[in-house]
Amino acid sequence: ESSEVAGSDDAHFEKCLSFINEHKLHKLGLELYEHHAHYKHKIMVALGEQLLSEQKGDVALTVFLAANPSDINGAKRAARMCGDWKSYFAYAAEDDRDEGSGHGTKESRIRAVAESIAEEVCFKGEMKGDMQKKRESIAGAARIYLDYCGDVASAVDMLIKAEMWSEGRRVSRLHSREDLVKMCVDAAVSYGQKCLGDFEDRISEFTKANERYGEVLEIRKDAKREEGDTGAFDIHQDDGGSVFSMASNASNTSLQSNMSAGSVGSVTSVSSVISAGAVSTFSITSDVDVNKHKSKFNKLGGKKKKKRPKKKGPAAKRRIQPGSEEELKSLVMTLKSNCIDEAYYDIIAETIEFLAQVGRVSLASQLFDSYNQMRVAINDSQQNRLSKAKAEKEDAKKKALKEGHDHDNTFVKIDCEDEVDALCCKMMPDALEQAFSFF
Repeated sequence: ESSEVAGSDDAHFEKCLSFINEHKLHKLGLELYEHHAHYKHKIMVALGEQLLSEQKGDVALTVFLAANPSDINGAKRAARMCGDWKSYFAYAAEDDRDEGSGHGTKESRIRAVAESIAEEVCFKGEMKGDMQKKRESIAGAARIYLDYCGDVASAVDMLIKAEMWSEGRRVSRLHSREDLVKMCVDAAVSYGQKCLGDFEDRISEFTKANERYGEVLEIRKDAKREEGDTGAFDIHQDDGGSVFSMASNASNTSLQSNMSAGSVGSVTSVSSVISAGAVSTFSITSDVDVNKHKSKFNKLGGKKKKKRPKKKGPAAKRRIQPGSEEELKSLVMTLKSNCIDEAYYDIIAETIEFLAQVGRVSLASQLFDSYNQMRVAINDSQQNRLSKAKAEKEDAKKKALKEGHDHDNTFVKIDCEDEVDALCCKMMPDALEQAFSFF
């Protein structure tokens, strides 16, 4: 009789659990079954599964582990979803139901899964746009290869991909792999040489874009002033937002020679001359003879073919109009992309330090000097543009006062100005600055 009652209770609970899952009433279910450990555990597991289906792996991981007893299989799946590989392998040792299991010992199955996960982590890391996150992900793959696969070579290869030369050398030396140490040194040398060319390109791209940015910025300010004066001025004229004021004509004249790499080049006028040859004269004797000579010059030769419109290629697509907001945005992107960000700065500093430590002082010094040349060139470009803009502003203020106008009413600021004005390259760490002052 007691077994029938229990069976009835279980059947009733399954109906309740189905209703809870359908309407996401897990919190209420946990309150109702607070004193029923078995049923409460099932609700916790169901909640974890619900969170997994919503791609909330980090939350699901906590819920699966908070269940009493913990649902290790669910925790593993949640850890894998959110990329918490340390938690995954910690619980994989407790669970005898590893993905891909079936043959061999638990250790061999974990190793096989570890290799698969390391490849997955590395692939996802390389797809990330943020350089710092990319390095962290690839370094995580190296840790998996080393800790769970015992594969030193693959681990060092991952560290080289993440530009972590010093860590790669440490791991190589720890396992007495001098061949891998050499691999780290060679990779750092190759990277340093590529940086030298990159710095030169950045100087050229930044200075050109910065000069044009100053011109387009004034065009956009003139457009904004005119918009304020008329009250109905449309900044986005002619689908390109190209607005030219009398004050900015000189800036537009220099467009053809000052376009940056981030904007469209100058437009040239092409004239096509079509010459028509002599037209032959046909001797028409009959309809048959006419049909032998079908051409656009006789009416019996059939219907005149319609000219098919030419397909528009990439060049026919909408181009960025000079002086438009689109050009301004393009220039801002060019300036930002050619200024060294924090992640790249860290790699450069680490590369210089590593090269000096492994006896490649000449290349390290060359890289150090080249970086500083780029830093000075970019910072000087910024200072020159800002000084020029300040001088022009002062001249405009004096002119307005002389003509009896209120200059404050004509002051205009574009949203991107503060961000662009703050772009700069910082100095190398003090330790490197001091060290290379002796070389």
